[in-house]
Amino acid sequence: MNMEPKIEELPQILCVGVPYYGDNKNGEIPATWPLLNSLSDQVRNKKQPCIHLGVETYTAEFEAHRRWFYLAAVEVTTLDEIPVQLVGKILPANRYAIFTHKGKLPGRIMETFGYIYGEWLPGSGYKQAGPYDFERYDARFKGADNDESVIDICVPIQ
Repeated sequence: MNMEPKIEELPQILCVGVPYYGDNKNGEIPATWPLLNSLSDQVRNKKQPCIHLGVETYTAEFEAHRRWFYLAAVEVTTLDEIPVQLVGKILPANRYAIFTHKGKLPGRIMETFGYIYGEWLPGSGYKQAGPYDFERYDARFKGADNDESVIDICVPIQ
């Protein structure tokens, strides 16, 4: 696999969504999206056009037990008025390596992440600038079951 990322400075990103913590062994992450969709009309201040984010944050638990935080989220303009069932997160302004992934989900997305962290990052001359990354779902995303769906995987770098 050879995917060259775009390197881009992104501003601070605010998002609101449904949190999950675990190892995703039973497909819990995909189950967060219908829950977010059912609560989405309660989210005020959605950024337009609407962009969804899948935010992964990693702790020492990830290395030891392959458990991490995931947030199925929608980008917002402010963190005011977060519905009580949801949580808000601030992603810092940073330089990002942005990889384009095409295809069904989950499909081969783990291969893309494997390439990013196993091949590209170690050989790139960059270091990861924070213990997180995120998937960005914009108008190019046609649904999880669509081979033509496109998402971006954004990794903070320095």
